[in-house]
Amino acid sequence: MSLMTDSSPWRLEWKDGLSVYIPEIDAEHREFIRLINGLNEAIIGRMDVEIVKKCMHAILDDAIRHFAHEEDLFREWGYPETDEHAIKHIQVVQALNEIMGHFERGGVEYEWIEAGLKVKEALIQHLLKEDMKYRDYYLALRARPDAA
Repeated sequence: MSLMTDSSPWRLEWKDGLSVYIPEIDAEHREFIRLINGLNEAIIGRMDVEIVKKCMHAILDDAIRHFAHEEDLFREWGYPETDEHAIKHIQVVQALNEIMGHFERGGVEYEWIEAGLKVKEALIQHLLKEDMKYRDYYLALRARPDAA
């Protein structure tokens, strides 16, 4: 499934296949996409390094908030893979911090481009692989006859 629009290989677009069918989480995932698009626009637009750093910090801060929110929901649902998913969250945050280091050190333009692609890849792959697992659990939980 392609998440990119025809107009730009850098731009991500929300697709129904990304939905976890939890409106508040889908809204947060849409925000991730918006922030990633902003970062990549800053990079390909050769904006000032401080703008690029600000975009990256926004992604990192948003990811940390979102991951905490997901983990709260997992505990509420009794999701059996909560600990494993939390470890994946830690790994994504570590990867984002490493990428942030590239921006902090300045680097050269091609390193920024590579870093922007890595941010996109880390978050989108997490959504497509890991978040679909809890989506399936959540949908099954809701489908139970005793679900409220």
